[in-house]
Amino acid sequence: MKNIYFYPQFDYEKEASPNPYIKDFQNALESNFIIINQQENNRGVLDFFKYLLKADIYLLNWIEDLPLYNFGKFQMFFFIIFLLLAKILNKKIVWVLHNKYSHFTKKNSWTDFMYQILVRYSDFILTHSKDGISFVKDNYPEQAQKVHYLNHPMREEPVKNEKISVKEFDFLIWGTIQPYKGVLEFLNFINNSEKAKDLKILIAGKCFNKDYKKKILSVLSENVTFKNDFFTLEEIKNMAQSANFILFTHKTVSVLSSGALMDAISMGVRIIGPNNGSFRDLSSLSFVSNYKNYEDIIKLNQSARNESIDYKELKEFYSENTWQRFGENLNFELQKLN
Repeated sequence: MKNIYFYPQFDYEKEASPNPYIKDFQNALESNFIIINQQENNRGVLDFFKYLLKADIYLLNWIEDLPLYNFGKFQMFFFIIFLLLAKILNKKIVWVLHNKYSHFTKKNSWTDFMYQILVRYSDFILTHSKDGISFVKDNYPEQAQKVHYLNHPMREEPVKNEKISVKEFDFLIWGTIQPYKGVLEFLNFINNSEKAKDLKILIAGKCFNKDYKKKILSVLSENVTFKNDFFTLEEIKNMAQSANFILFTHKTVSVLSSGALMDAISMGVRIIGPNNGSFRDLSSLSFVSNYKNYEDIIKLNQSARNESIDYKELKEFYSENTWQRFGENLNFELQKLN
C-alpha cells in the first residue's frame, strides 16, 4: 500500500470545535493507504520535509491558508522549496480545493499566489463541488485536467421524521456563526421586509468573533432566537424537527462545498441554500432548494413548507455518498497516479 502524508493533523483534545472531516477522511483512506503521520502537525511546513523519503503522496487540506498562520510568509518560502523537492523525488501532491479563496481573509495577492502554485504543482486536485471544476477551468485552463469531483460524503444515516403539522420555527440556521455565512445580512433583510418580519428563526451555534456577535445581537427581533453555544449533532437534529426548513445563508463568493449541508441532509428536514457550489449541485434532490436572493427564501417558505421528504430518495442518496464509498472512489482515482 502507498504511504500518505495527511495535512492537517490536529490534537482533538485541544480543539474547542473539532472538525470531524479530517478524521473521517483518514478513516476512509486507511483501507487502501497507510497514513504515516499520526501526530499533530505543530511545526507547520517544516514537518513535510521529515517524511520526504517515506511518503508517496502528500494530501493537503486548506494549505492555501498558509499565509494567515504564524510566520505564514516564512512558511510559504519553505513550502515552495518542499514542492520543488517533492517533484524531484516524484512525490505526488493531492490538493483538496474546498473554497474559491479563504473564508477568513479578503482576497489578496498572498493567497492568490498560493492558489497559483497549488494548481500548478498539484498532481491531483480534489473538489467536492462541480463549481470547483469551473473555478479551475476559468482561472487556470491549462491545469483543468487535474481536477476531479467527488461529492462530500455523509457521516450519519438519515432519519425518518414524523410529519408535524405545526412547527415552532420557519427556519433553523445552525453551526459555528462566522461572517462568511451571511447570517447578519439575512437578519438585516428580515428586519426591513414586511413579508419576512413575522418569520420565526432559530439560530443555534457558537459565535467566536465578539464584534460579529455584537452586531448580530443588535439586530435580533422578537421572532429570532439566538442560542450562542456549542451543540452536538444530535441536539441539532432535535432542533431541526421544530423547523420547516434548515436554512444556509452562506455568501457565495468563496464557498464551494459544505460538510454542514451533508449533515443537514441526514436530519430528514427540507433544506434551502444559495444557488452556488454544493447547494446547486444537489438541487436536483427533491428536498434541497436554492435561492438567488432573499426574496426567494420567503417564496420557498410559502410554497414548499408542507411538502414531505421522499425517504426512499434520501436513503438512496446516503448509500451512494457514504465515507466508505468516497474512500473507494478516491482510491480508484489515486491509484492512477504514477
